[in-house]
Amino acid sequence: MKIEYIYWFANFNLSSPSVRYRGQYPLEFLKNKYNINSSFIYPSYKFKIILKFINIIFKILFFRKKNSIIVIENVYTKRIYSTILKILLFFKNKHTLYDIDDAEYERFEAETIIYFMKKCKACSVGSQVLMNYTNRFNKNTFLLTSPVIQHNIIKKKRNKILTIGWIGFFSAHSKSLYNLFFPSLMMIDFPIKLIILGIKNKKDKMKLINYYTNNKNIKIKIYENIDWLNEIDIYKKIVNFDIGITTLLNNELNQAKSAFKLKQYMSCGVPVLGSNTGENAKFLRNKFNGYYCNNAVEFKNKIIEIQKLSNNEYFKLSSNSIKTFYEFNMENYCKTLLNFYGKNNKI
Repeated sequence: MKIEYIYWFANFNLSSPSVRYRGQYPLEFLKNKYNINSSFIYPSYKFKIILKFINIIFKILFFRKKNSIIVIENVYTKRIYSTILKILLFFKNKHTLYDIDDAEYERFEAETIIYFMKKCKACSVGSQVLMNYTNRFNKNTFLLTSPVIQHNIIKKKRNKILTIGWIGFFSAHSKSLYNLFFPSLMMIDFPIKLIILGIKNKKDKMKLINYYTNNKNIKIKIYENIDWLNEIDIYKKIVNFDIGITTLLNNELNQAKSAFKLKQYMSCGVPVLGSNTGENAKFLRNKFNGYYCNNAVEFKNKIIEIQKLSNNEYFKLSSNSIKTFYEFNMENYCKTLLNFYGKNNKI
């Protein structure tokens, strides 16, 4: 089937990176490049959005567009939004897709997740671990790795002071950072600038500042009040990193993640130091675009190694990072989705 229209039901508003990068931005790309129109909606108590939701449901039930697919993205609650989508599936099951890029079944009740996996005709997942899990409930499952937007913000020069950066929801990753990465900086005696994008909690901020109180060679920059919807500004901050950090504890929740931090760094040409866990191991190639680091000593050793690299050696890593970007760009994401339906007319 050649897709001509997409009805996309997200699980959260646009403040969620998954909603933007797996839903909003691909739909915009599909419209611009392939002239595929769409309806995009997420749960909200705002009257206009509720009205839009009802209107989309009505149109699907009675006037569904030809060659259209219905995508339900990562919905896992038992609230009215998911209940209505379950009813919709009962009546309109053809060409339905459940999309998931995180192991929400590890954090919440899995009942709703499993329901959508079983009742949708197919499932798309953001990692191999999610593929293994989802295949238990739906054999029509395919890997749809999360994409990064094309922004053309590329690293051109190194900083005089080695600058190491991290981006994400800090509270959710603080344990892995304190266990695997933060101690490594205490073992280094040359100047380092540490940039953190994503601390929202004042307690988290003060804890990190106090952690390095006795290490005068470490200067910390914590960006606050970030406009996460201003993607270009985010990448302009990332490109200032000399090294991007991604730490993942070795459990199913982390193994199932789509290596999104790594992808953001590499899209800017920033070499990565990261855990050899889950999807990280798929895109991070040791000595090619960064280095595997699974404990504080390994992070320390590789930071020192990168610091000693010549400009030519450093920018070889940087160039290879940019080359890797084409494996998870928006073009690749959209082609994977279109090819799946192009080969499966009955799903």
